[in-house]
Amino acid sequence: MKVATFSSSILLTASTLLSMASAHIAISNPPAQAGPWTKNPSDDVHAWIGFNGKKFPCGGYKKGPVTTYKAGEIIPVRFWNFQVKNPKKFPPPGGVPQSRHGGGACEFSLSNDGGKTWRVIGQYTKSCPDIYYEWPVQIPHNVPACSDSNKCLFSMSWTAFSTDQFYHHCANIIIEQPNTSDKNGYPELKMTVVDVKQLHQKMNTHAVGDKKKGKGTGPDPHEKQLNTNGFFALGGGAGTKGINLQLVVR
Repeated sequence: MKVATFSSSILLTASTLLSMASAHIAISNPPAQAGPWTKNPSDDVHAWIGFNGKKFPCGGYKKGPVTTYKAGEIIPVRFWNFQVKNPKKFPPPGGVPQSRHGGGACEFSLSNDGGKTWRVIGQYTKSCPDIYYEWPVQIPHNVPACSDSNKCLFSMSWTAFSTDQFYHHCANIIIEQPNTSDKNGYPELKMTVVDVKQLHQKMNTHAVGDKKKGKGTGPDPHEKQLNTNGFFALGGGAGTKGINLQLVVR
């Protein structure tokens, strides 16, 4: 009896952990690397950097679908997890579990060199991420064109509230820029990277979240306005500081 009970307990614990892990969050729009919509899906696409040797940047995955945007276009970022049966349907049905870890801070960034450098084009705090909302961010109107989809990347990075983990997921993109002005350039704000052992960082940093276990309240209206009105563009108000991500170091 004790052996049977112990085995059942182990199975229940394993099942619970699997369910929790599959409820972690990744990008579905733009369709990002290693998702179920790609030629090279991965079971750990939703996991944090460092999980089972998962590498920074982007997780070390192969190239995914390529989405073309125009400078100045707004990307309605969407999130997804393995509990969502149809990732193309938005919003998902009510009651889908998601491991938001009490929310946290999300940054959305661009790279034109395959992930060696990143410049921030959007930030949301406390309530991000959440699979039930769109998180709009604007590609700056004056960002240069980027035609090499092997090097042009859009990413979501997330520092959670209840755990010292850093998530980074990327999509291959192309940016078209009809304006050939000499004033075109990438934003000044660099992406924040914490809790990455690969980079010899201590895993000791978390964000101030909304502390909600399930569905949150979605994007803050003021942050949404900043993210869609040129605040992060070169010459915009973000500069090298941006929004206060409210990170806490233990």
